Amino acid sequence: MSRKAIVTGGSTGIGRATAIALARAGHDVVITYAHGEEEAHQTSEMIAQTGQRCVVKKLDLSNPETADPVVDEMVDELGGLDVFVSNAGMMVNKTMPDLDVETATKLFHVNTIGATLAIQRAAGHMLPEGLKGPRRETPGRIIVVTSVHEAIANPNDTLYTMSKHALGGLVKCLALQLSPLNITVNSVAPGEIATPMNDMDPDDAMSSHRDAIPVRRVGHPDEIAAVVTFLAGDTSGFVTGARWPVDGGFEAATPLAAEAFRKNLLAS
Repeated sequence: MSRKAIVTGGSTGIGRATAIALARAGHDVVITYAHGEEEAHQTSEMIAQTGQRCVVKKLDLSNPETADPVVDEMVDELGGLDVFVSNAGMMVNKTMPDLDVETATKLFHVNTIGATLAIQRAAGHMLPEGLKGPRRETPGRIIVVTSVHEAIANPNDTLYTMSKHALGGLVKCLALQLSPLNITVNSVAPGEIATPMNDMDPDDAMSSHRDAIPVRRVGHPDEIAAVVTFLAGDTSGFVTGARWPVDGGFEAATPLAAEAFRKNLLAS
């Protein structure tokens, strides 16, 4: 029997690559979109070519109250839930002291509050008798796609950095609650990836050049999907509460980046 997976923000980029990879690994998949309905159906067609079932649902987390009913609908159509990949998100370039309430509210609704409510609802479906019920017989997996900015500050994207730091805290707390019940919780923290959010196509990854990244290029969405697929599988049961950077060594190079930032700050 196929395992059941939900991937939010599955219409393009990392979400699309992840949904396809999970289908190839034997999962029936629901993908969600907020705005790109056509792209979502294109992803669904790609998944159908793997022989697995795919359902497409609209989920706009800028209205967090929609999370619960849409997650319920997705689980009903799947006939259960084993893997939940929280990938939907948005990015804005806002620095201090130029933050405004409207932008901050929308970004936190999508990246943090809406994501948290969707994850919470998914966990409830994985544990129908609640935290005091029995362990799951089959493994449950919650994987949160965050960013290198879950751990690394970027003053050019203060709001985004704040929202991803918050998700990192959620992952740790949920892991402590759910892992004894056979549900692991981890985050995957991509660096710069060739996606529409970064105005790139996946094919741009291998031909790109980035001096600030030790591997000297941006990442391909498939490279994120490969790590998510491992974390979704049976062999990852001893991994929980962890952040998995997939960033070409960017995090390891942050002391060098900090030194350059200080020089630029002094020069300005």
